[in-house]
Amino acid sequence: MSLIISFRSEILKSKRTAAFYFTLIGAAVIPFILLINIIADGLPGEGRASKDPINAMFKLSSDMTGLALFPLFIVLICTLLPQIEFKNSTWKQVLTSPQKKEDVFVAKFLNIHLLMILFLVASHLFIWVVVIASHFILPQFNILNHSFDASKVLQENVHTYLSCLGICAVQFWIGLRSRNFIVPIAIGLTLWLFGTVLVLEYHSSASPYFPYCFPAIRFSSLFSPRLNQVEWTSFGYSFLFLVIGFIDFRRRRKLK
Repeated sequence: MSLIISFRSEILKSKRTAAFYFTLIGAAVIPFILLINIIADGLPGEGRASKDPINAMFKLSSDMTGLALFPLFIVLICTLLPQIEFKNSTWKQVLTSPQKKEDVFVAKFLNIHLLMILFLVASHLFIWVVVIASHFILPQFNILNHSFDASKVLQENVHTYLSCLGICAVQFWIGLRSRNFIVPIAIGLTLWLFGTVLVLEYHSSASPYFPYCFPAIRFSSLFSPRLNQVEWTSFGYSFLFLVIGFIDFRRRRKLK
């Protein structure tokens, strides 16, 4: 029961910040770009897109989100939410409240995952808006009469989510430790860029073991057959860094 109360408290805190609106705005970026491109140049990739436009649009959005936007969103949100306590100087109040430290820690982590799920759901709702708009912008394709492979879209979202679990746990720990807003973001962006280049340019054999490589592995023909192993590794990293982060969090008596 105390965890539920702590979780509800974290949700209320995030509602008072820009985190909720930042999540919705971030989810709208790819659909907005896609809509502008459709208005200007028609359907992207006239071949498959004209034959299977709805699934083609969802596939394009999913690829762009999974490779870049979702990992970057995680880096930013894992920094933004812990900064609420640092910015308002309320860590002492939180840690001296009748909440267990483990409840505070887990509630903050669950709140981040709630926003991650909201981001994925909202991005697909926005894509549906683009699909409906495209039906009227390009009536010759009769887009809404084409089929929609919901199971494929769900599968892509699950892969995107699981591959980012390791990054989320690492960034959450860094965000809790750093009073400086820039440091966690700089570390996250640098490691994400390093991991993406490691997979797509250098095809490094170390890629399936470095968590910041995992979002890009799905887009590599060399490593994608090992996707299930990578997702289990991502889950393992998530558990490991959550334990490390909690031990570190519990040892500190106060955070300023």
